[in-house]
Amino acid sequence: MSQTGRNRREHTAADTEEARSTEPDPAPVWAIPAPPLIGREDELRCVTELLAAPGLRLLTLCGPAGIGKSALAHAALAATAAGGRSAVVALDLAEVREPAMVDSTLRALTAEGPRRPESGRQLVFLDNCDPVIDAVAEGVLRLLAAAPWTVVVCASRTPLDVYAERILPVGPLRLGPEGDAVRLFTDRVSPYYRHGITGAPERAAVARICEVLDGVPLAIEIAAEAVGPLSPAELEGRLRRGEYPARGRLRDLAERHRSVGHALSWGESAQREEDIALLKRLSVCESHIDLDTAGQLSGIGREEIAGGLRRLVHQGLLTSVDNGLGGYSFAMTHMARSHYRQELERDPAALAMARARHAGVCLAFAERVGRTGTGAGFGGDPNAGAEDGRDARRAAAIARRLPDLRAAVRHLRQAGRYADVLRLLLVMAGPDGPGGVEYTAQLEESAERAVEDGGAEGRGPAAAALLTLAHLAARTGDPERAGAALRRAIALSGHGERTIPHGARELLAALGDGARPAPVPPPEPPARATETVTATTTATAPPHDAGLTPRQHEVAQLVAEGLTNRQISRELEISEWTVVNHLREVMRKLGCPSRVHVARILGQRAG
Repeated sequence: MSQTGRNRREHTAADTEEARSTEPDPAPVWAIPAPPLIGREDELRCVTELLAAPGLRLLTLCGPAGIGKSALAHAALAATAAGGRSAVVALDLAEVREPAMVDSTLRALTAEGPRRPESGRQLVFLDNCDPVIDAVAEGVLRLLAAAPWTVVVCASRTPLDVYAERILPVGPLRLGPEGDAVRLFTDRVSPYYRHGITGAPERAAVARICEVLDGVPLAIEIAAEAVGPLSPAELEGRLRRGEYPARGRLRDLAERHRSVGHALSWGESAQREEDIALLKRLSVCESHIDLDTAGQLSGIGREEIAGGLRRLVHQGLLTSVDNGLGGYSFAMTHMARSHYRQELERDPAALAMARARHAGVCLAFAERVGRTGTGAGFGGDPNAGAEDGRDARRAAAIARRLPDLRAAVRHLRQAGRYADVLRLLLVMAGPDGPGGVEYTAQLEESAERAVEDGGAEGRGPAAAALLTLAHLAARTGDPERAGAALRRAIALSGHGERTIPHGARELLAALGDGARPAPVPPPEPPARATETVTATTTATAPPHDAGLTPRQHEVAQLVAEGLTNRQISRELEISEWTVVNHLREVMRKLGCPSRVHVARILGQRAG
């Protein structure tokens, strides 16, 4: 026998057992290099303490997609394993779709009978359980019964729903200029572009981006990697429009982490079709969603919608929040809203219906606020009801709804429903709204369009809007604009000063006689109608040196009477474009920056 054969025989016979006894344990899955965990100090401490506590058998880390459940679990298990107190087995179920595979894998852990590890305890980590959550629950129960020294840790959007389970919700990263969310964003920006986020404006934009993204780590990482071609300020604008700028991500990332769409679509195999449809409808909401709003948007019964919301919270697709009234509202992350809104936009008819229903919800809210508040257009005492805190609660409710009210205004403007636009703007710019000055241009323009397009139906909201505009102008030190808006509002009411609210009467008195409109003349017999118009025109005509032509004077007079360009074109039987050209010449010759100033000048001369 050759020496080679003898050596081979000696190796196979004697050395194999020795080699097996000295062979190092296989490296755990988290030995693969990964970026360090940023923040999460409190959560990490909590998980490690729970794992060290006696009696724990099953711990599930739950939360929305991309919140960082797996990263937190990996860090905690690595720290526990490093202490030598436990043996760790890790299984990633992300690509498992067959329940039988889960069952066979968990059975393999005890296939030859349960054996207690030398360390005294075994930790089994099951990651990404969602697609096969039922099979995981059954297998975990068998494993826990067969091996009392085993502790199971799961990372899943959906809990296992068994008695032994301890659920730990994983929340967003801490926000603020010095928060962990900003630290993560800065760390994930490419080193080539980090110099572009060192200035104060850029750091402020980064903090706002993290707030828009709700502090969700995956969303922050995807956004941060877009910095370079886009500045933080440009990126913020894109994100607020629901866009996630796409770029190639790192090579070793899982497919489900390559985009927002991938992250949300990955778990949909375990969802009901009706729940996905509900998410799409709810995606038109910009802020918190209550049960009634969800019911109106979905068009289904109260019990059915309650069950749907409960399932979505359970699956980590909605979160429950305190509504400030002793109950709950529901919130959708920016990631989920962006994804499901894009899905909804694939069906234009469904999108139009959802937006129309959403606008209806906002208009109903505005009506409730108008009934319980001080009234549109500062029509009452702004201090009324302050003692019982109703004003404060109303203001808080408006502030919470403000993003939705703005979205509804945009939709209603596109639909040409300017009377409804004004109903929402009156809530946003009223005494309990967030301010109002920023809405002055919208109030003025929408009032014009409401009268022009809505006829008699639009005159009431337009008059209320102009009263509010008058108060805002007076508050900001612009009495001329206040007087012009007030005169226009009284003219639109059609019945003189006696019809205006008490608050407007006080403003009228404060502005003085110069703000008062021309008195409404008594009705004339039909035979003298032409003479009345001629007399009025003569009495209010500007001096000859203003240089107005007869046609320009007619246009100016009708502007002072509150008519829109379209109504003037019909009255004079000329094109609307001709009216615009005449009005421009009137404003130039009279030195007026706007049509409201034209009305003011003619109104003063009439008085």
